[in-house]
Amino acid sequence: MFSRADLGRCRRCTETVRWTTSEAGKAFAVNRAPDDGGNTAVIRDVHGALRSRRVSAERPLMPGERLMMPHAATCKPQPRAPKPPPKPASVGLYEVLGVPTTADTATIRSAYRKLARQLHPDINQAPDVADRFKQVTEAYDVLSDPTTRKVYDLTGRRPRARGGSA
Repeated sequence: MFSRADLGRCRRCTETVRWTTSEAGKAFAVNRAPDDGGNTAVIRDVHGALRSRRVSAERPLMPGERLMMPHAATCKPQPRAPKPPPKPASVGLYEVLGVPTTADTATIRSAYRKLARQLHPDINQAPDVADRFKQVTEAYDVLSDPTTRKVYDLTGRRPRARGGSA
């Protein structure tokens, strides 16, 4: 009556179960072996599919049906691995300004002004100063606004530029 094709794995406990179709047309898992203590009747229909139904006093076990235990009654889910801690936000913009991720607004402003004086292209004539100054300015723009800083801390990415065409 049973074949290996009816066997599958439970998604919760990964135990091998027998999959049937309930009277409602839904997939229903029962334990692999027949069980006299079960309350589910299983039979193979004329199309070769396993069908299951609940046994009751009004609808007793019929000839050809096997009594089985619903898997949900005995399923013991595997303990899930604890979720890994959230990844820390990228500290790229904080590193550009040289401040810790816990820095307050005054510290960020102070670090920006110090770096802006050092890296301004009119004061410093080094070849890569203009790019570094742009990085410092962008980092300050993101971290000085509480809304964009919060987005950056949560996602680790710079917020999208708002606005539209004028």
